[in-house]
Amino acid sequence: LYCQRDVLGDVEIIDIADVTCGVGNVFHNKGAIGVYLKMKHRGQDEKEKTKSSRMLFVTGHLAAHVKNVDARNNDFKRIIGELEAQAPARFLRPRRNRDGSPAECDGSHLLRSMDHVFFAGDLNYRIDLPREYVERCILDIKQCTNNVEAVAALMNKLLRRDQLLQTISSGRAFADFNEGQIAFLPTFKFDKGTSDYDTSHKQRVPAWTDRILFKSDKVRVLEYQSVPEAKHSDHRPVFGTFRLGWGIVEKTRLKGFARKPKRSRSRQKKN
Repeated sequence: LYCQRDVLGDVEIIDIADVTCGVGNVFHNKGAIGVYLKMKHRGQDEKEKTKSSRMLFVTGHLAAHVKNVDARNNDFKRIIGELEAQAPARFLRPRRNRDGSPAECDGSHLLRSMDHVFFAGDLNYRIDLPREYVERCILDIKQCTNNVEAVAALMNKLLRRDQLLQTISSGRAFADFNEGQIAFLPTFKFDKGTSDYDTSHKQRVPAWTDRILFKSDKVRVLEYQSVPEAKHSDHRPVFGTFRLGWGIVEKTRLKGFARKPKRSRSRQKKN
């Protein structure tokens, strides 16, 4: 996580945590790293007081294979729950039951308390369609790039069967998260060093496994794209640019009291 030098002094809290989701929840081949960030904003108007913003950045690698949707959903729930449990008390006040005992950390308290949450990485959600159909759609998209409506229709055919979008819509995981418009081709799985989708004996179905999700009421997506020229991996990297609303601005009311001028009492002298 990088920060420009001129706003480095505005960082109030920064901390990290990691969650394992590999075999037996022990191995790090699956899991996530979270960054807790609290940052203040210097108002342009001296009459404005601005609340600091609390942000959570998560990069994750969820369970693989087409059939493991429930495993991916459970990975998300475990990650958010563990990140809530590991959050520093000065960043997130622990939730307690009525009797004063610590409440169970299911992640809901953490998500409700953040101004901005970003969850990105190889989330591994796939497209529930036959490989031949997906490849045909991709080929048609490449051949009619000048026809915007045709491309949109073909993309929608694939996105309607995208497991992640279905999961968000149903609320099974990533509830209330959003995503920028996907206008790039599936980012998985390629033969390394080529633009060919998996030609191995496994013949994996192309999919949008690499995603950037966010949960915030004050965010605008400026850019959301992949990098098809980066062929060093079997994935294509995805990047996004976002503009965030900053805290809750409250204008202080200046309490001015207009004092009435005192009336001078003059005594008339008797002549």
